[in-house]
Amino acid sequence: PTPMSRPAPAAAVTARRPGEPEPDLLDYLVVHRAMTVDAERLAVAAGELVGRPDPARTAALRRFLRGFAHEIESHHHVEDAFVWPVLEAVAGERTALVRLTDDHERLDPLLLSARRLAVVGPSPRLAAVLRELADLLAAHIVDEERDVFPIIRECVRVEDYRALQAEFRGNLDPRHLPFVVPWIVRHATADERARLVAEAGAPM
Repeated sequence: PTPMSRPAPAAAVTARRPGEPEPDLLDYLVVHRAMTVDAERLAVAAGELVGRPDPARTAALRRFLRGFAHEIESHHHVEDAFVWPVLEAVAGERTALVRLTDDHERLDPLLLSARRLAVVGPSPRLAAVLRELADLLAAHIVDEERDVFPIIRECVRVEDYRALQAEFRGNLDPRHLPFVVPWIVRHATADERARLVAEAGAPM
């Protein structure tokens, strides 16, 4: 992920007041869905390739893993640098997030290991790393949606959530957008897709 030179926006935020509109977490939910579904698909494919080598499928897995890993690493960077400080600013003691941020410290090395192993080719080790990654990521996202999403909905103002959305989008390497945008859209329903594209604007 691209290092951020500017400070997190936490100092400028105030807590959402009762009666104010809640932020719409559709983009967050669809990204999480894409991550969990395709982490599982990558683990399954890597296991199958150990017993049934296929050069074309191996190349596809390697290419897909590269874009997938970049998106997750970027996502985690923005959560650590921007989302968590905002939640701490508006929700105080409710943000017991140590375990969730610790998960990032376990997930990101697994992604790096998987990418390096995939360069060599299919192996039991690659399949094992991707299986560990898929299982940890699925559990992490369940915890995050259960524990963190209610805090966002209850405590973060719409305008502050939009600022966080801008951080997520702005942190992505533009070279990866041709992967990331279709990848996320593919995991959305028709209604969700229409909403996402309308909100993202003409460039997307």
